[in-house]
Amino acid sequence: GLMRRLAVAFGLFLLLSQGEVAYAQRFGGQFGAAAGFWFQYLVVDIKTEDSFGRDLGNMVLVGGRGFVQSGRVRLGFGAFGGSHVDEGVNAAGNEVTSGLSGAGFTAEYLVVQKNLELVIGGFAGGGTLLAEERLGVSGDVEMLNRREDTIFIGIPWVRLGYNIAPFVNTGIQLGYLVGSQGLDGLTLSIDVFAGLIP
Repeated sequence: GLMRRLAVAFGLFLLLSQGEVAYAQRFGGQFGAAAGFWFQYLVVDIKTEDSFGRDLGNMVLVGGRGFVQSGRVRLGFGAFGGSHVDEGVNAAGNEVTSGLSGAGFTAEYLVVQKNLELVIGGFAGGGTLLAEERLGVSGDVEMLNRREDTIFIGIPWVRLGYNIAPFVNTGIQLGYLVGSQGLDGLTLSIDVFAGLIP
């Protein structure tokens, strides 16, 4: 009857309560690991003489990154690649396209580690900066000028993250990309991680 239903409901409540305690002990600890998707919007600033007289404009970069965590420190790896958003012509009337790719290590420190977290960190690695100029010669014939530079890339950032589910964390990063070959620019990133996130 009613008493039996109440007893079952109370029993379920106790089980769920214990499950929450077990969850907190299991995943609220010091260690974890996760991997995820990384989307960046980069406002590029590079000398036009390094890109066939055409401003490279802004780039959309897509990739992934992962980390292992101990205490408040996260160490990991990331990679990305993308291209010029605003393709166009230079003063000579030739089409110029460009791209950027990179891979390297990440390090982060969690200033605040709760459901809402504040992280200071960065990326350091290498990459490739590509610029191509297409010159129409006659008819369908084209000639291609290509510049491909191997570069160093560093990105210090501040990240605001939120645990939207027990195994999922999403965040937004504001950073500044510094590279060799005169490459630098502001970067705004969005990432989504899945894994054992303390």
